[in-house]
Amino acid sequence: MTAGAVLLVSLTVGLIVGITRSDGARTVNSNPAAQTGSTAPPPTSSGFSLSNQSAAGRIPPIPGGPTGPAHADPKPAAGMSPPARVTIPSIGVDSSLQPLGLQADNTLQSPTAWGQAGWYAGGVRPGDPGPAVIAGHVDSRSGPAVFFRLRELRAGADVYITTQSGKTLHFVVDTSQRFSKDRFPTEAVYGPTPLPVLRLITCTGAFDAANHNYLDNLVVTAHLA
Repeated sequence: MTAGAVLLVSLTVGLIVGITRSDGARTVNSNPAAQTGSTAPPPTSSGFSLSNQSAAGRIPPIPGGPTGPAHADPKPAAGMSPPARVTIPSIGVDSSLQPLGLQADNTLQSPTAWGQAGWYAGGVRPGDPGPAVIAGHVDSRSGPAVFFRLRELRAGADVYITTQSGKTLHFVVDTSQRFSKDRFPTEAVYGPTPLPVLRLITCTGAFDAANHNYLDNLVVTAHLA
């Protein structure tokens, strides 16, 4: 396993994006979500990688345990313009995208606004080979946040990314999976993939009022249409 692969951003600790709540407001329970890819140091976590892809380019659902050695870090040259906006018509999402980096503990920075999603600017850009990561809060002290309805997405749903150059990329949802944060499959979510993949991530599950955090992550995976 290469050093870059081991560095995979610690989605395990808080939320890949550190999406937490500062109060004990609403508890949201959801369905499952996720899969593979990466370009820069991703999350640090004990995880596993996917070792197979389908001929059609869709990423198979992540199994419940290790599937083999980690992939080597990809060395893609960023070909696509950075993403500027994410639109998901079926759940009413239309948000500009904040570039997100890593915090001192190697966890992904949280979007600074409840109603705005962010993308992992140290990783893959949407449309380039590999997994591009977009994260958003599920709710706030005052109610639903940008990815509150992410749990409603099903296979076949459309996701659109508008780049800074004005190009629109069409992704189609494949899977929605739920993972406990203390067993988050970091390598499977961030590890390399041969084709462009989109990961949409938020918090879900029971709310831990003592630590002001949800216990699980929801990861929705989509492929470039």
